[in-house]
Amino acid sequence: MNRAPSRRRSPLALGVALAVCAVMLPALPAAAEPVECVTDAAGAMQVTGECIDPLYTQPIVDAETDEASPVAHHRVSGHFEGTNIQFNIYLHPQADKAKWDGRFFQYTYPTTFTPGQNTSRASDRAIGFALASGGYTVQAGNDFLSLGYRHAAAAAKFAEQVAADYYGGDREIFGYLYGPSGGSFQAVGAAENTDGVWQGFVPMVQAVPAPNSYNFNGRSAAELILADKADQIRDALLPGGSGDPYATLDEAEREMLTELHLLGIPWKAWENSDYLLGYDPSYFGSGLDSDDPLAYDPTYVDDFWKAEGYLGTEDSPLGARVRAELAEMGDTVGHRWNIAKRFAYRYQLPAAGEGWIALDQFRNADGTPLYPQRTVGEPKFSGAVSGNTAFDGSINGKMIVVSNLYDSDALPLHTDWYRKQVEKSLGAAASSTYRVYFTDHADHQDAPPAGERAATLVDWYGMVEQALRDVARWAEDGVPAPASTRYEIKNAQIEVSPFALARRGIQPTVDIGARDGVIKAKVGKPVLLAAAAHTPAGGGKIIAAEWDFEGDGEYVPGKSTAPRRIAAIGTTHRFTEPGIYFASLRVTAERDGNIGAEYALLQNIDRVRVVVTE
Repeated sequence: MNRAPSRRRSPLALGVALAVCAVMLPALPAAAEPVECVTDAAGAMQVTGECIDPLYTQPIVDAETDEASPVAHHRVSGHFEGTNIQFNIYLHPQADKAKWDGRFFQYTYPTTFTPGQNTSRASDRAIGFALASGGYTVQAGNDFLSLGYRHAAAAAKFAEQVAADYYGGDREIFGYLYGPSGGSFQAVGAAENTDGVWQGFVPMVQAVPAPNSYNFNGRSAAELILADKADQIRDALLPGGSGDPYATLDEAEREMLTELHLLGIPWKAWENSDYLLGYDPSYFGSGLDSDDPLAYDPTYVDDFWKAEGYLGTEDSPLGARVRAELAEMGDTVGHRWNIAKRFAYRYQLPAAGEGWIALDQFRNADGTPLYPQRTVGEPKFSGAVSGNTAFDGSINGKMIVVSNLYDSDALPLHTDWYRKQVEKSLGAAASSTYRVYFTDHADHQDAPPAGERAATLVDWYGMVEQALRDVARWAEDGVPAPASTRYEIKNAQIEVSPFALARRGIQPTVDIGARDGVIKAKVGKPVLLAAAAHTPAGGGKIIAAEWDFEGDGEYVPGKSTAPRRIAAIGTTHRFTEPGIYFASLRVTAERDGNIGAEYALLQNIDRVRVVVTE
């Protein structure tokens, strides 16, 4: 594998080295001139292991230190001269050099959110995982914004030279790039536009260049119409609920709920309705709605409220509802924008046949739009974030996508859209280079979940860590990764089997036995909770089971058993107060059945409604 430029040495040291070589060695032929990386017509730089990116020609090492936390490691820190990009390389400590297996793992993300954050610094978990998995870790970025994949590629190439010098020898080095959400844009950009820099990629909670912001605007529209009914909808969909989220809705609300989920917004997202509707403080602290006008389409607001064919003038229950909402908010220009923007996706359809099935609900049978269409489309931010990649599926290397079934930001449906791009691009070869793993009981936010969120959501980063190990084994040893999660698409929803062997992928399944999802109990009397857990082929063995009886995210260990693929799990519990509880069982699997494993732990949850009476 080609090496990136070596670490800068002092002029004196470099001069001495050259002088010694001149005395000891015969004259060598002149080295070939380095080739500059080229940019394609769309503006995406094509980076190979051999070419030089003109932005990143001077890597400077600023410090080398031996660190004890989070685990012992040797850290090399530096920057690229003339840029704001910094990098950190985390290698095995001197005593553990033999544990390096010739690979590295690299996390990528485009921006920071909090003061003091820096995307060039790897998390404790990323460092520990890489070193425990036979690899060093690389990370590049800064304390603000680092778009595209070029800086990551330059850091990866330079880190290979650092690793070769540090570990010794000239073995081939394999690299694996991964990143969530905006980082998935960068990972896909790298997969489609680099060759020989990384051998595998794991995009997480995959984002795609959707034709408009319907995944966010649709939720904002739902907040306007359905906020007052959120608790009823949520309860109907929870374990032991009625199963009919429409039961308490009027005609306008029913229309909005149907439209929302035909957009591909997961029904499961109602478990955290505050996040779904933009009320959760973790949602960037600002919610989903805004009075700001659309700078790229300044006349849209007038058309929405005045022109025929738009919802603001439509003679329908939903049209009447939006006019009533405007009257209640106060008929100002800002409030007109606030409401009109929420429904802009109806009037910005892509061409039929591009695979955006969530928007087909706004077409006639012949594919023509139901509603007037805007001539000015919404600008896409995905180009800059991804490095102007085409998202055509032309990946170079192995790829495993890890996406989550409760995700209302990066929709599960969008993962399927990109899967079809890969299959179109690679044809039959896609099956030998590409996988998709869906995680149940996981949403868009970073793991592990804390507080009450832990009652409903799992730490999905274990799925990512196992996917990284699988993609490495696939690339290095030719061992195919476990089969993709098997799913169907019904009404724009990704649906998976409740049975592990049928579902495939790598996540275990767990099911608490309860008639219609409800268990009845008496105060102070023991109630039996019984469940069964299974792992799919390649999913390892169940190594732990934990119970959260109160539904508050506080778990206690269940009865220990030997690691196994199929586990029967039971316990009894006494509830001290009457009420409705949602008891959770969280199971953990590990590929080799290693009870002491720290990483690549595969989790799932099942919940049951417990009605406790006097």
